[in-house]
Amino acid sequence: MFQNNPLLSQLKEKIQQDTPKRQGIVKATDKAYGFLETDKGKRFFIPPSEMKKVLHGDRINAFIRVNGDKSSAEPHELKKSETDQFVARLSIQQNKITIIANNPLIKGFFKIQGGQKLAEQGYQNGDWVSVKLVKHALNEGNGFLVEVIEKIADANDPFAYRLITVATHHLPNKAPEFDHPWQVLDADLERQDLTKLPFFTIDGINTQDMDDALYIECTDDGWCLTVAISDPSAYVDESSPMDAEAKRRGFTLYLPNFNVPMLPRDLSDSLCSLKEGEKRATVCCRIMINQQGEIVGEAAFFAAWIKSHYRLNYCDVSNYLESESEQKDQWKPNRQLAEQLQILSDASLKRLTWRTENNVVFKSQPDYTLKLNNKGEVYEIQCEPRRTANRLVEESMIAANICAGQFLSKHKQQGVFNVHSGFASDRLNKAVELLASVNIESDVETLSTLAGYTKMRQQTALLHNNYLDHRLRKLLAYADTKNTPEAHFTMGVESYATWTSPIRKYGDLINHRLIKSILMGTNDVTVSDDIGVHLNEARKSQRLAERDVNNLLYSQYLKDQVNSEWRYKAEIFDIVKAGLRVRVQENGATFFVPSSLLSNNPKEAKQITCDREQGKVFFAGQTEMQLGDIIDVMLNNVKVESGQLIGRLADPIVIPV
Repeated sequence: MFQNNPLLSQLKEKIQQDTPKRQGIVKATDKAYGFLETDKGKRFFIPPSEMKKVLHGDRINAFIRVNGDKSSAEPHELKKSETDQFVARLSIQQNKITIIANNPLIKGFFKIQGGQKLAEQGYQNGDWVSVKLVKHALNEGNGFLVEVIEKIADANDPFAYRLITVATHHLPNKAPEFDHPWQVLDADLERQDLTKLPFFTIDGINTQDMDDALYIECTDDGWCLTVAISDPSAYVDESSPMDAEAKRRGFTLYLPNFNVPMLPRDLSDSLCSLKEGEKRATVCCRIMINQQGEIVGEAAFFAAWIKSHYRLNYCDVSNYLESESEQKDQWKPNRQLAEQLQILSDASLKRLTWRTENNVVFKSQPDYTLKLNNKGEVYEIQCEPRRTANRLVEESMIAANICAGQFLSKHKQQGVFNVHSGFASDRLNKAVELLASVNIESDVETLSTLAGYTKMRQQTALLHNNYLDHRLRKLLAYADTKNTPEAHFTMGVESYATWTSPIRKYGDLINHRLIKSILMGTNDVTVSDDIGVHLNEARKSQRLAERDVNNLLYSQYLKDQVNSEWRYKAEIFDIVKAGLRVRVQENGATFFVPSSLLSNNPKEAKQITCDREQGKVFFAGQTEMQLGDIIDVMLNNVKVESGQLIGRLADPIVIPV
């Protein structure tokens, strides 16, 4: 009798008009309640009964209900849902079919549209599926309705986590499949025949998509280095569906023991791979380097046919070059190759020295390789420091990319450029203050220039101050990708354009086409203004996928170490109000150490302050720890569902008596 009462409707409308409203994002918790975070940074509690109407990540309008000194949010209007498609696990129990979202923050009761037909279609209990949100509880007022789009992985697939992760981040899970020509498309492009020169490749033992080969000669004043890069643009037409798919992917995705190529495998792993003894189409760069390690003159770019005479791997080359005497059973090159490796080693060492003195060189970090068994589990983690062979390849590729940046800047004023502006503009004053604390004089105007920033980095490098390096790094702007040349401050160069991985990076493929258009005197290649945004977003999605898989594998691998007495050496790389983030040196795992676990005494722990601004941990006004410190930690807890590793100090902070 009250449903259509106009007076009650008017009263309800009047109450709603008088009730304060806020717009913000719903943040779920691992409990039944959640919070509304407004654009102005305020948080309002959402009680469990109201959380049933919304999903984590929803942007909503909400009424703010005030009760005494407490306030809470009542979801009222959905503006946008970020959970329009997600990955979930099917639960088929007798006649009841439901889903459980892979993301533990996505909660609620989900009805499945056409759910009773799933079993008939071959779906089984525990299968992983991608679902689409059809109806939202806040709009419909009758719960959530989803539709199963496709199966992601079988319930018993030991490698399901790979497929779940790539689906979560909307990435492809298999190589593209396209027909393509096996003869080059750009027959008008003159290619030099360099098949007689003893080019060689250095890659990982299991690498299939080999895209760079090297050849070097001594000159009267130094060296002549030729970098040959596989040329997939010879087979991939710019207007083809294959190119459109390569652009959509942006990059080859690499996960432990698993990769999803940007190009079809018969291109990336066969026709375009610089396999030993096979004639391949390439784009080359000939670089003159003087005895001090400086690049002199303008590098010569040209197209060529080459043949890799030797397939080498990092381990063998490093062992050979680093050994003072010949070891039994050690790999040994023939005379021709030994000469090439020694010449390249001498040149790359000089090149590194020159860059250290004139550009910017950051301390290299080790690589961590996760070895998996046939159950998809980690059985070993290898720490692989950057060795001599890595230096040979890295210095060669960096030199080639610097030359490409100069070449495209001079002849095209467009391309795909990696750019970095140094310190963020709103953090320059903090950088000046921080530098002054270590007696390095500077100013905002100077640090805003490439020359000023480079000089500063050379000065700080001489201090070998790990804390300072971490603090400065946190003041940097984000790296970017643009279609016009700009400086790359953290490399210390005027321009930097990568072109050495065109099998794996779409931006490098574009730069190949531009380089070839310069060689042919054409003007038929343009780079869209939004290419940087597109590639940045694609790379961000891949990095999130890499992070999620690694977090899961690390948590599964280390879960048996919880509460053991095993001590790990770890470096503090981040300090926030809630605690520390540290990286374990022996295996690369990341632990979060809550401030509550910095001391064994809860009362003492409350007196510990983690200062994010200064990157330090204080107790009673004294610095106890800071960014860059190497500390001993133990594993306290593992949250496998979220991939979180919670650590504690092996030697807790104690109040001196």
